[in-house]
Amino acid sequence: MIRRFKIVTLFLWLTAGIQLPVSGQVIFDTLNLHEFEVIAIQGNYQSSIKKTEIDTLIKRDFEHFDLGQLLSAFSPVFIKSYGKGSISSASFRGTAASHTQVLWNDFAINSPMLGQVDFSYVPESFFDEVGLLYGGGSLYKTGGALGGSILLDNNTNQSKKPLFHFSQSVGSFRSYNTALSLNLHSDKFSSGTRVMLQTSENNFSFYNNGVLPSEWMVQQNAAFINGGFLQQFSWQLNPYQRLSLMSWNQWNHRNIPPIMTNVYKGGNPEEYQDTFFSRNVLGWLYHKNKTRIEVKGAFFNEDQHYFLKTTTSDDSSGIVTLINSRNTTNSFFTKAKWNQEFSGGWNTTAGLDAEFNNVKSNNYNDVKTRATTSLYVGLKKQFWGNLTLDMLMRSELTDGTLLPVMPLFGLNYQLLKSEDLYIRSTVSRNYHLPTLNDLYWYPGGNINLKPEDGWQAELGINYLKSFNNNVVFSSDVSGFYSLITDWIQWKPTDYRYWTPENIADVIVRGLEASMQVSGRMSNWYYRVSGEYAYTKTTDESRLAQEEGYSGRQLIYIPVHHGSFFFYGEFKSWSLSWNSVITGERTTTMNPADAYRNSLPAYWLNDFQAGKKWKLKNVNFQIQAKVNNLFDVNYQAVLWRAMPGRNFEIILKLDVK
Repeated sequence: MIRRFKIVTLFLWLTAGIQLPVSGQVIFDTLNLHEFEVIAIQGNYQSSIKKTEIDTLIKRDFEHFDLGQLLSAFSPVFIKSYGKGSISSASFRGTAASHTQVLWNDFAINSPMLGQVDFSYVPESFFDEVGLLYGGGSLYKTGGALGGSILLDNNTNQSKKPLFHFSQSVGSFRSYNTALSLNLHSDKFSSGTRVMLQTSENNFSFYNNGVLPSEWMVQQNAAFINGGFLQQFSWQLNPYQRLSLMSWNQWNHRNIPPIMTNVYKGGNPEEYQDTFFSRNVLGWLYHKNKTRIEVKGAFFNEDQHYFLKTTTSDDSSGIVTLINSRNTTNSFFTKAKWNQEFSGGWNTTAGLDAEFNNVKSNNYNDVKTRATTSLYVGLKKQFWGNLTLDMLMRSELTDGTLLPVMPLFGLNYQLLKSEDLYIRSTVSRNYHLPTLNDLYWYPGGNINLKPEDGWQAELGINYLKSFNNNVVFSSDVSGFYSLITDWIQWKPTDYRYWTPENIADVIVRGLEASMQVSGRMSNWYYRVSGEYAYTKTTDESRLAQEEGYSGRQLIYIPVHHGSFFFYGEFKSWSLSWNSVITGERTTTMNPADAYRNSLPAYWLNDFQAGKKWKLKNVNFQIQAKVNNLFDVNYQAVLWRAMPGRNFEIILKLDVK
């Protein structure tokens, strides 16, 4: 495996090097101006759809994060992590991991088998923009997102990016993270190459309270290595048309450590997971005046190999458990979208999406396929300058079965014409299809499952204020309510395996609040922001009432989750403080279970300081970071060890 990664790494560096001969096409006859910052508020606050974006300043300073770390620190999305380099999944507005759709340049990267995304495999440095669509607003992009959608986008304008960027971090536990990019452009052609390599022994010390007597020990069998590259090309065919091609390829290997209670059980356990994927998108865009037409096609391939072997504690030749799971997925997509602005404030959107999945797995009886076609039409109209109406209808046909129409109705109203104070409201319906594992896993799959049916309502208010063009304040408060019937749960059977059933009727209700203040005072630039989410998710089905767990919070969904971020910059010096609070989480729906049924809340703090140097067209930066500053001992997932205080040094180089 290591040899394979050495070959891959060499190939990645050669790929970057191949781009160098065409640097003669780069435009160098430009006037380099001193860098300056524009303090402004981003976003369309006259829309009923709640959408937020991770600030570019944050993305720039935390490019060594994976997507799960970024969202956990700077959004209301709760990330359920098994540890650094291990499985990481999302709970958006109190829903399950498969209810969050992750779209890369409009195409879902969720696994057709599991229905979810492993966020530890998604490097933040590979994307220019990271956004979130909340609740029913996701219907503008896709169906099935009962909680919301996460949007990963690459822009094709390479002229605004450094010619060459290099970042290297070195951290505790022999952790290394390398990222580089090369951006070339001429009048009509541009190329962007990004390469990353992440490795870690991940051999941190932790206090194991899962054994008696409790003791300090070192994490075993937790090393990982991830390597990949993203290549994009763009051709400006004429002033109104552009052709683009993107290819994201990645190799991942992770060892999986034993849980804290099993470290002394012997059996010579061997557990690891290998993954390779290639995601490719070809797109054509026509944009003239108030007409925008976009056509895209994509092909995704993924190979996954999971291996687990345990033996008897006294005889390594006696096999107790052997799982050798191999899965290959091929997915084909096409998308066509038309947007037209009309006089009088009317705006129309229409689109047609098609997706075909083909999965070969030794966990299925044979090859399984799924074909989905989706049609949607949206209408937006502004009245009297302060009232905006949103309407959307989406319909899906899956393997010959037509789902009921999924509608969205939204209103946005500016309360005071002299102030940026807006109130918005949406009502929507959405359906989430069973995953292929739900239907076909052997043994246990249930081909009679129904789609999960979700009704959603949201009410929000946001306020924006700029003071003397130097200080900007923004805030948003949103309340939401969802009723999801036919929620799919896996239940144990009398035959020693589990099977999924439509048995839960889940009610999700909650509140989200965010605030941001940014400004400049003389040579100081600062930004302060905070996020808080209150989420109550309970099963109110008849079965839950009969078995006594109705009203109990669903597992691994915290009622309280919040974050705070401070960033300050003085001349060439910078510092930041990031704080994340995660509330108590239930680990079992039965409070009478013998093992621990809840995990305590924890509060993590990270501190970072940096210094920049500029020399003509070269910028150099060094940063020092302390993670888990107060050395908190915590578990994000029951009996999964997490690292205490640890350190990183980050070096960055930009050539403009």
